Amino acid sequence: MIRKTLTIATLALVAACSKAPEDVTARYAAAGGRGTITVKAAANGDAKVEAGPQTLIRKGGTDYVVITDGNDKFAASFADFVAATQDIAKEKGMKPQALPQDPEYEAVKVGEEKVGDQKGTIWSVQPKGNPNGDSIRIVVSDDSRLKNIAGAIGMQTRLTSARMATVFTSVPKAEKVLEDVIAKGAVLRLGEALTLQDIKPGAIPASEFALPNVLDRAALRKRIEEQANKALEAAKAAGDKAGAAPAPGAAPAPAPEATPAAK
Repeated sequence: MIRKTLTIATLALVAACSKAPEDVTARYAAAGGRGTITVKAAANGDAKVEAGPQTLIRKGGTDYVVITDGNDKFAASFADFVAATQDIAKEKGMKPQALPQDPEYEAVKVGEEKVGDQKGTIWSVQPKGNPNGDSIRIVVSDDSRLKNIAGAIGMQTRLTSARMATVFTSVPKAEKVLEDVIAKGAVLRLGEALTLQDIKPGAIPASEFALPNVLDRAALRKRIEEQANKALEAAKAAGDKAGAAPAPGAAPAPAPEATPAAK
């Protein structure tokens, strides 16, 4: 009886100490002053990543890429996006190539670091058995309240891996290990590419994760091909205009005079 009571008390204490995920908004600085990446992660697992013109949304457990075409916006699941691009590549005779080299990688804990006001574990993604090889260090927080930031940041790495699958016959082992580390918790720093600026808790309206018109594989392929044809036509028209003969009677513009060389 005493043992049973102690077990129940222990479980209750663990449950109390384990805080549930909550709605949070995180801002990251991109390397080289390339702007800010905003991550909005809801307690229910929905998430949104905005990085300049690119928007990724995770809704109901599915990842989507949002595509802008002029004033029009539409979305496609990662699976349909990759499948459509693979279809187009195959039609053009493009075949995935084998990776020239694909060494084994591992993730090793190497310490702790505080980024902003958050503490995290430093993971080194490095060649197996070679800590001095080409590596990247990632700082990850295990704060359960920030758990869904991991899923949000993970969208970018999952999309990268999916795109690689259209070019290569396999995803690099280093990329797989990187995905595993990012899935461990909220990323505070990703090498020199991303650095957390701040994390703010607060309710996020469901409208933030609303999707525009979602296209399936076939419709997306058609749309991509239409965009490509429009781009080719615009480029051809610009080339024709640039190469057109001058109008009758129009005198050619005088050539610019050479600037004297500095002495």
